[in-house]
Amino acid sequence: MARPKFEPRLTAFLHDMPEAILRSVAEGQECPENDEQTEMRICALYLIFEKSASKEHLERAIHWTERWTVASFLHHPDRDRRFDILGMLLARMCQCERLEEVVPPAPLGQLMDHESLSDDMGFRRKLFIDRVAKLLVDYKQSKHTEDLNKAIGIVAQLVHENNRYSEPELWNDLVVMFQRQFHRTGVMEGIARAIGAPTEAVDVTRQCDPNLAGYLNIIGNKFGKRFETTGAVEDLDLAVDATYAAMLSTPQGDARWISYLNNLGSWLAIRFDETGAMEDLNCTINLASSAVDLIPQDHPQRAKCLNTLHCSLNRRYNRTVSKEDLDRAVDAASKAVDAASDDTTGFAHFSDNLSVALALRSHRMGVMEDLDDAIVASTGAVRATPKGDPELAIHLYNLSDRLKDRFKSAGAMKDLDRAVDAAKKSVAITPPDNTYLPTFLSNYGDTLGLRFERTGALDDLQDAIENMTKAAKATPQGGTTPGIYLNALGLLLGKQFEKTGVQDDIDHAIRVITKAVDMTPTDHPDRAIYMKNLGNQFGRRFEKTGSMEDLDRGVENVSGAVGTMPKDHPGCPSLFNNLGNWLGKRFERANAEIDLDQQLIAYTAALYCKATPPSIWIRSAGSAANVIALDEHWESASVLLEKAVNLLPKISPRYQTHTDRQDLLAWLYSLASMAAATALSANKGPYNALRLLELGRGLIPGLLMDIRTDVSDLERAYPDLAKRFVSLRDELDRPVDDGPRTTSSAIESLNWELRRERHHAVDQELNELIETIRTKPDFQTFLQSPTEAELIAAATPDPIIVVNVSFYRCDAFIIDRTGIQVVELPDLSQKRAEEWAANLLSASEDLTPLLEWLWHAICRPCLNALGLTSAVSDDNWPHVWWIPTGVLSQMPLHAAGYHGQGSTETVLDRTMSSYAVSIKSLLRGRRQDQNFTGKSPTPSALLVAMQETPWSRPLPYAGDEVDILRNLCPPIGLDPITPRLFKGDVLARLQRHTVFHFAGNALSNPREPSRSFLLLKDWELNPLTVQNLCQSQVQENRPSFAYLSTCSTVSNKNPRLSGEGIHLVSAFQLMGFRHVVGTLWNVSDEHRVDVARVFYETLLDEGMTGMTVCRAFHQTLRTLRDGYTRNPELLGSEAQRKGPVSTHWIPYVHFGA
Repeated sequence: MARPKFEPRLTAFLHDMPEAILRSVAEGQECPENDEQTEMRICALYLIFEKSASKEHLERAIHWTERWTVASFLHHPDRDRRFDILGMLLARMCQCERLEEVVPPAPLGQLMDHESLSDDMGFRRKLFIDRVAKLLVDYKQSKHTEDLNKAIGIVAQLVHENNRYSEPELWNDLVVMFQRQFHRTGVMEGIARAIGAPTEAVDVTRQCDPNLAGYLNIIGNKFGKRFETTGAVEDLDLAVDATYAAMLSTPQGDARWISYLNNLGSWLAIRFDETGAMEDLNCTINLASSAVDLIPQDHPQRAKCLNTLHCSLNRRYNRTVSKEDLDRAVDAASKAVDAASDDTTGFAHFSDNLSVALALRSHRMGVMEDLDDAIVASTGAVRATPKGDPELAIHLYNLSDRLKDRFKSAGAMKDLDRAVDAAKKSVAITPPDNTYLPTFLSNYGDTLGLRFERTGALDDLQDAIENMTKAAKATPQGGTTPGIYLNALGLLLGKQFEKTGVQDDIDHAIRVITKAVDMTPTDHPDRAIYMKNLGNQFGRRFEKTGSMEDLDRGVENVSGAVGTMPKDHPGCPSLFNNLGNWLGKRFERANAEIDLDQQLIAYTAALYCKATPPSIWIRSAGSAANVIALDEHWESASVLLEKAVNLLPKISPRYQTHTDRQDLLAWLYSLASMAAATALSANKGPYNALRLLELGRGLIPGLLMDIRTDVSDLERAYPDLAKRFVSLRDELDRPVDDGPRTTSSAIESLNWELRRERHHAVDQELNELIETIRTKPDFQTFLQSPTEAELIAAATPDPIIVVNVSFYRCDAFIIDRTGIQVVELPDLSQKRAEEWAANLLSASEDLTPLLEWLWHAICRPCLNALGLTSAVSDDNWPHVWWIPTGVLSQMPLHAAGYHGQGSTETVLDRTMSSYAVSIKSLLRGRRQDQNFTGKSPTPSALLVAMQETPWSRPLPYAGDEVDILRNLCPPIGLDPITPRLFKGDVLARLQRHTVFHFAGNALSNPREPSRSFLLLKDWELNPLTVQNLCQSQVQENRPSFAYLSTCSTVSNKNPRLSGEGIHLVSAFQLMGFRHVVGTLWNVSDEHRVDVARVFYETLLDEGMTGMTVCRAFHQTLRTLRDGYTRNPELLGSEAQRKGPVSTHWIPYVHFGA
């Protein structure tokens, strides 16, 4: 009988060796070093068997042959010969076992030879199957993985030989064994060797059990899962091949075909991510599109197919920047969410993907509605994800990122608070070894840094630096990812430098951002951003050190960023504006004309970038106008500034809160004044200049005036339009609450987001309705700036003086029944006014120089223009309305002049004075009076005395002050009422009383004036703020006046918002009070009693109708002034002439309509 097909030279070498030497070779090394040594051992064992008929040595030969064959890959050139040797050895073992049952072992020559075994393939197959069965029995008993691996190798060989004798059950056996192997070891090497070309499997599978395609799909999934662990692209190749085989082997009408096709698309997409091969991505999109087209609408896999299509289109968009791909991606993601439901597996994932797609489109196309929808989708994803799910951290991260983007665009503080909360949670639930942790840490640090910028809270900044440092340290070095975190860390360190002034911080910032730039390829899109940030840090260090080298490097880096950033990048407008700012700094220092020219070019480039946001356009236009104005090109400067002012409503929509609006408008505090000044210099006339000044000031109260405007005329002419307007304005005037608390559930967050979205939609509907109303006869100017005729009517019977302060020039617009005239004020300058405002700290200051300067620079020229050139002697007092702008809004114009004995060079001796936030506010108040048809409140006075306030200084005289008024109420015809001293009770009662008198403390918030508040007993938890008052309405009952005997009720210590008129007094006016008395700065508790007593006693004499409030207030100030400054018993003659004027009466002001 022929021997097995050992290598001939090997057989020849061993054949004649003595048995002892053969045994030595057979025992050899425990693990042979190579295939030749293994084959030598097997051959030696076989020859010992031949010589001794020892079954033990034959069994050992089979064992080593199995190991030898299984170790070879499917297409190994020697694999078939090795399996032939194994088959021959198994045949010998079979014959030995048969002969043992009858007689002793026969000579080897009597056994079946190799050729007969090869011819009888059925017998060969049976030998192998029997051996597999034995191995599986051994595996079941011993759990030795080697037995299972051997079985897999033998069955895989039989499958490979299918063109001759493969049967369906072999595939079943193979797949089952693969799964056993993977679950036992987690290692898939056997599968990798077993899977050859998938087309071989297809031919067999089509004739097999229909479950076999499912097994192939399982094999593909196993390889895909292994890739997630190993990162080996070979595993992805095997996943693609196996899944492709499953798909081809399944008829298209079969429900599973869709699933296999979808899975194949997923593996191809992942392989594209690894290799960048566009053919994989294009194939994925084609497959996913086919699946979506073929799958029924109600198929449970439809959402998954749509999601695969979305992900693939999203990937291709990132490579091609094709708008069509992005739109298709959003559409597919949206349909995937629609095809799922809240309880469908994958709903959260689909919603999160929709959020990502919408946010990307919003970022690239500038569509704000997409960002709103993205936040709704992201909130839904968080809501649908159970606690403990590893995807929750990713969904929270994405929600935080979306909210952060909207904050940057719209400035809503609640968005930023929610972003911080979501980012914090994503970090808290992420294990330390999770690869996403650096990303989550960085996002958390970034959101904290943004909040620091808004609130100035140093704790936020320090926490931000700590988290960003952790992110940078946790990121593996190599690639561009570390640069992201180093750049962000540098920005935070730069902010800390601005806060603390410690130079180590700015030096550290420059070092880490330089490192980020250096590790980022020149063609990488983020490099331009890093260079811009590096340039800004050099510029900030220049501002501290004065080093021109730093300033030059700052300009160099920002200029380099401009050169590398794509011109359609959304960051371009801000970058050009940034470059212009630093070039301007260098021009101021070096006076090089080229810097000035380049500065104008940079600002102009920002104006003409694609999709420049309104806020950037406005700032760039203002900066460009400043450069143009240096050469007195007034017409060009005026055109830019007029367009910028007209854009202001775009960045201050009605649906924003006061706090959010004021943060945005603070950037642009002098824009309207600049626009009015350049319009005058361009000879555009007083009305056009004044119109721009009105349009750009008082935007926040102006929006409330608009939606609360009287619509009596509209109701008479177009009742349906009026009804719709009232419905929309009432809905919009009910503010969305402050938003979900950080402890709110995901459902509450989603509900709040939906309410906010509705608020936004109502604002759009109202804008459209307003445009419709303006198409009607007699309503063309509905809610627009007052016409020239309306401005003149507002000054009848009492003139209005609007004082404009700007860098270019200062003027007074004087409006009376004859028209509008402009009085130039050469002795007034913006710089001088700001210096006086900085020194105006409290009533303890000597105000004599200020009052005299105000008289010379502003008040005397204005009063002279009105013909008010001498003191009133017949008690027939004229009356003027003062509307100061900028820092002048904190100045006591009504008290300007020389107040020594015998002097009449004062405003107080020539006219009564009242103030207004704007001409628009005067017109609104008067229309309300004219059209008021409601019931006046019962004559009563709501009296609040806060002698003791938690955590605030006591006011022992507050009770005396209110007692005086309580005693005077009956003679005046008022019923005194004392409420509970809590916010809710006071706010509810305000609309039911004629007079409100508050004697207590108030706090002015310089950073966010709308959060200034009156201090009641619950002020710590529930303060009565400016925003609360503005959001309330009491004009239905039209109370008469409010007297705020407290500190700084007209104070707005934020110079950037001084033109907005955001303070407690204006808030009471917006509520509907006809008259409000307040103070410009702090006043002493004791003197408040004197002022209140004199005022109410005078009011008792004058009565409480119309102008009598103003007359009583004017007489009060004169009485107090004369008592303090002109009483010889109080002041000697020399002191009267040169000494300081008593200040106790000066800060009191009257606002009215």
